[in-house]
Amino acid sequence: MPHTEKKHNVNVAFCIGDMLAAFPMLKGLCSYTADRNINVHIFNGNNGYYKEMSAQDIGQANIYNLPNFEMFDMLIIAPFFLDSNDELILPIIERAKKAGIPVLTVGLEYEGCYCLMSDYTSQIEALTEHFITEHKFDDICFISGFPDDKVSMQRKQGYKNALEKHGIPFREENIYYGSFWEMPTREAVIKLVEDRGGKLPQAIVCANDTMATSTMMQLDDMGYKVPRDVCVSGMDGLDEAEGYITTARIMSHETGWLTGKLISAILEGSKTVDKVTIEPPDVMLGASCGCRNTTELSPKKRHNLFQDVYEAQRYAERAINVIQKLSECATFAEAKVMLDEMMPKVWANDAWLCICNDLISSISNSDVNSTDAAAGNDENISTHINDYSEEMYCAVRMSSKEILPSTILKTSEILPDFYNESDRAKIILYSPLNYADRTLGYLAIEYYPWSNMIYIMRILTMGISAMLESVKNQNRLYAYGKKIDELYITDSLTGLYNRRGFFKLYNEFAKQENKPDTMVISIDMDNLKQINDNYGHNEGDAAIMAISDAMKSTAVEGDICARFGGDEFVVFGKCDNEEYLTTYINKILGNLTKFNRTSGKPYNVHASLGSMIMPGDTEEHIDYYINAADSKMYVDKVKHKRRRTINGTNKKK
Repeated sequence: MPHTEKKHNVNVAFCIGDMLAAFPMLKGLCSYTADRNINVHIFNGNNGYYKEMSAQDIGQANIYNLPNFEMFDMLIIAPFFLDSNDELILPIIERAKKAGIPVLTVGLEYEGCYCLMSDYTSQIEALTEHFITEHKFDDICFISGFPDDKVSMQRKQGYKNALEKHGIPFREENIYYGSFWEMPTREAVIKLVEDRGGKLPQAIVCANDTMATSTMMQLDDMGYKVPRDVCVSGMDGLDEAEGYITTARIMSHETGWLTGKLISAILEGSKTVDKVTIEPPDVMLGASCGCRNTTELSPKKRHNLFQDVYEAQRYAERAINVIQKLSECATFAEAKVMLDEMMPKVWANDAWLCICNDLISSISNSDVNSTDAAAGNDENISTHINDYSEEMYCAVRMSSKEILPSTILKTSEILPDFYNESDRAKIILYSPLNYADRTLGYLAIEYYPWSNMIYIMRILTMGISAMLESVKNQNRLYAYGKKIDELYITDSLTGLYNRRGFFKLYNEFAKQENKPDTMVISIDMDNLKQINDNYGHNEGDAAIMAISDAMKSTAVEGDICARFGGDEFVVFGKCDNEEYLTTYINKILGNLTKFNRTSGKPYNVHASLGSMIMPGDTEEHIDYYINAADSKMYVDKVKHKRRRTINGTNKKK
């Protein structure tokens, strides 16, 4: 065990896409590991089809960048359930090889890896041969997947091999393409019937069960009956096909069990493990070729089917309940409280909600009730595409149904107390939190492969992702609103409040009961016009800024400093007595003196000041005290005017 201490179980990372299709295999694998010292970590992007790599695909597929393979003893990857996208698959394999751990691929062979695969060519060959040898057919069409897809080509080759083996000419015009999905298959069937002038072949071999079901539905819509008018076969052995469609089983419970056996053998260093292990063909006959005359479910199958439906409904109801509550949360703090309450009621014993820490820091610090107007700006929120932040905030952490305190961890650690948590949970499913191509985090839960938990995971991850994006957008709008509001109430040059901002804040103060005594200081700059005329308006602005800076340097918390316009300024703040007021005014004047001494400007900046103390219990409006302070300021200005002119003390010598 190269990556864990002996007291801990083996930890295996399993990267997989389409978990619904892989459900039987997962059950087999987890059945094998249940009583053995093997922990399985399933990294799932909620999708199995990554051909186009849309923005949503990129966001979901980032979950495969999460595992730090230094923490694991082995990697299993299922290219078959990742749409065989080598641009996605090869980097995962290379990272595991670089960490020095063995890699087992399921479904397709890759260089330097162990491989477990079904022989898709032999499977389709066996199904086609069944029609030739048992039903004596020689007019057989084939519905393939994608034209140039690796898996499609292997299955098409099986059809071709069976025909040639029995001396039946292979004709390209008998090949149709259904892209492995319902609607393209229906279109292919319509074209097949049109091409043949309404005369059906004896049999249609389909490259998977989904296309076989779609073929049969389309034929039924057109008035044809299976198997009376034409026989049909599928491939993959889906649960819904059993007894109904003649098919070949792949990626089954037995495949999962065999995967578990290979894990044990590889990690034990067995020299008998082949690089490639091939599952033999496993044909299941059904009613679609007439070899079974009933499609009735056994009592056990029927019970299990409805049990799955009821369970999926319950999970969906729980997930929808959580999402409804999430939608009512205006802040992340509210959402966290709700999730802490809901988590034990929704799923498993253990769960971890991990969010990129730089994202959670920005939205938590800027919830809409925050007073930080700058928070929530796009510039403060890191965007992660194809990676994660260096740290994750484990916002919700549930262990054995108990909610533990939130914590911050390095993303490379994956989970808090990774090895102990893994030993307890045994099987952990990781799903992405993303909004389009942007990574938000991941949700991990203790996974029960014999249940339909995958439904609730998909719904919940979408709901939580939407909540995070919504809170972020609310914060952004709130921040923009505050910035607009600040622009509305602040002076663009100095950053002081303007007249509108001054009275907005004063009116809030005026609503208080038992108000303290306050001071009102009126400040008017001397000789601004002369500075503008002699040195230009830029220097006039610099002089105004000198007054502003002198006020800011003097002000204490709670003071309101405002520029009423031009060269007029007002200060409002708490004031206990005349001595405090005098000291305050002298500090402003002292700051101006310091500016004049150090600025290097060709002029001095002076101001005239007048002040009043406004009693806390006064019934007069503040305008009365501003006017009174103005009157005193003008008296001061007259005294200054006698000795300060542009040719005198205002101009530096």
